Amino acid sequence: MSVLVAADNWNWPMNTAVHGNDSISVVIPCYNGMPYLCDALASTLNQTHRPVQIIVVDDGSTDDSAACVRDHAQRHTDRGLKLICQANAGESAARNRGIAAAAGRWVAQLDADDWWEPTKLEKQLAAAARAGGDCVLVHSGQITHHHDGRAEALPMQRAGERVGWCTEKLIEPVALSHSSVMMRRDALNDAGGYDSNLKHAVDIDVYLKLSIVGTFAVANEHLTHYRLHEAQTSWNYKVEQVQHCHDVIWRFFESHPDMAEQIGRDHIRQSLAQLVSTNLESFYWSRRLDEFRRLLDFARQHYDDDPTIIAWQSRACLPNWLIRIKDRVLAKHGRRTGQD
Repeated sequence: MSVLVAADNWNWPMNTAVHGNDSISVVIPCYNGMPYLCDALASTLNQTHRPVQIIVVDDGSTDDSAACVRDHAQRHTDRGLKLICQANAGESAARNRGIAAAAGRWVAQLDADDWWEPTKLEKQLAAAARAGGDCVLVHSGQITHHHDGRAEALPMQRAGERVGWCTEKLIEPVALSHSSVMMRRDALNDAGGYDSNLKHAVDIDVYLKLSIVGTFAVANEHLTHYRLHEAQTSWNYKVEQVQHCHDVIWRFFESHPDMAEQIGRDHIRQSLAQLVSTNLESFYWSRRLDEFRRLLDFARQHYDDDPTIIAWQSRACLPNWLIRIKDRVLAKHGRRTGQD
């Protein structure tokens, strides 16, 4: 039996075994991952490059996630499918638990509600080989699946900018899909893994830490599928995600002043103001108005003199009810929201 269930209070030991330069351990953190977990598991089992382990960390789920993993393990006894169960401790703790149990040279992260193309790992290993010995992270393009069934392939151009020594490009973090990343395990451990004190932007924190110790590469295809649904953190806590992302980036540069001077503090500030402004725009035109106002309050605290933020302050002068009346008037005359 390849299922390994760890007790909640077990301090899992670091596994230092490495099977080879092309060995990959997949880590899937899971909290109430049904009904999507089966798709994620199937996509790892169907890889043309077989991972040495598929580690699912059940972070205190109350649904049938653990049973789903056990069922797959019983049907695929030769695939190194392991289940670690722990009391709910959060995303970072679950990822770290999986990394500690990993034996491969590379660790590939997959969220329980996402899935991969069958050639994903094979093509990422090829990209890593082309990038050379300094490579510590490989990512890929992403296809986003929306609530209404639309599938949107995000442009590869922006993802392609996150290659080489790319700390500066990570100030704009949206082009890296976390379910696409494959990271070198030794570099990830040296960087301290995931920060368990963070509830959001844990991925950005890891990218920044890795970016100063090695280079990034990309498999220049859409190999990762990202699923949007209303139960996920990124949907329900979007304002908090933006705020934490902003703060994580500032914290990183405060801890690495030489890198801040190299990139330029004014450039960092302008880029972060643009990050906040872009999300203000998204909230406003999608009429998530309460979130728009919460993020605007945050923006005023940090960028009250920035032109991109000032431009949005005028939109906040109208109360929500009046904005919605304007929308109805526009709709009556056949005009779309966004033309006011």
